[in-house]
Amino acid sequence: MQIDNRVTGKTRLIGVMGNPIEHSISPQLHNTISKHLGIDLVYVPLKVEKSDLENAVKGLKALNFVGFNVTIPYKKEVMKFLDDNTKEALLMGAVNTVKNIDGRFYGYNTDAEGFSRSFKEETGVGFKGKKVLIIGAGGVARAISVKIALEGAKKIFIVNRTLSKAEEISELINNNVVNVAHCLYSEDDSVSSIFEESDVVINTTSAGMHPNEDVLPLEQPIKFSTNQIIYDVIYNPAKTKFLLEAEVSGCKTVNGLGMLFYQGIYAYEIWTGVKIPDEMKKELFKSFKDILQK
Repeated sequence: MQIDNRVTGKTRLIGVMGNPIEHSISPQLHNTISKHLGIDLVYVPLKVEKSDLENAVKGLKALNFVGFNVTIPYKKEVMKFLDDNTKEALLMGAVNTVKNIDGRFYGYNTDAEGFSRSFKEETGVGFKGKKVLIIGAGGVARAISVKIALEGAKKIFIVNRTLSKAEEISELINNNVVNVAHCLYSEDDSVSSIFEESDVVINTTSAGMHPNEDVLPLEQPIKFSTNQIIYDVIYNPAKTKFLLEAEVSGCKTVNGLGMLFYQGIYAYEIWTGVKIPDEMKKELFKSFKDILQK
């Protein structure tokens, strides 16, 4: 019998905390990176109930985790259980990456940078002068909205079922970045026309993700325009119902795999201090695209 030496007493741990977590391909991404770089580091999925979040963070510190990612729905909530957060994370109001530095947990946000790089590489355009509609007002929406404002969007419309959350993001952008943000209740009559007129529409909600694959992020009827770019932060399934309907209408569609990939790359570099070679990143991205297309 051959001995399995992949994990030893010297192996260090990282992971991803969220709920649900079963759909995540982050373990495959980070464990593949560690294997190819020869780093003795293992990444594990960590399903955590909301009532256990604080204890889970304390547990990871007690277990001396190198760091961990945070995903839906804890990117904002986790911040109060960390020792410190970067200025960028505080502005964006969300943490998706945590690093253990001398026994203290520091929160970072790599979502926004990952999203921006993914969007530009897969669409060939940026946000300068664009009208952007963002569906949702959670941690991802806030990070993306701030990033888009910083990159020169002409107008940003934030649509959400809880208007106060959309208002919070709009005020943050208008008061701290540039006065371009507007908030809308998701059932407002004007949402349909603004949707149709937007250059870019981004779904930041979990609508369409397993186990709710048949759910759309907006309940009211919407009409796509053929010149629109429709981006869904969900990557599994590779094509949500939202993206499929946009594709039929002739829109350019992009899922969240690139965002996941690049935020993961940045997170890994934060944890290890190792710069991942460009050629390796290209090969990795192609491989992970192939996984979702099977």
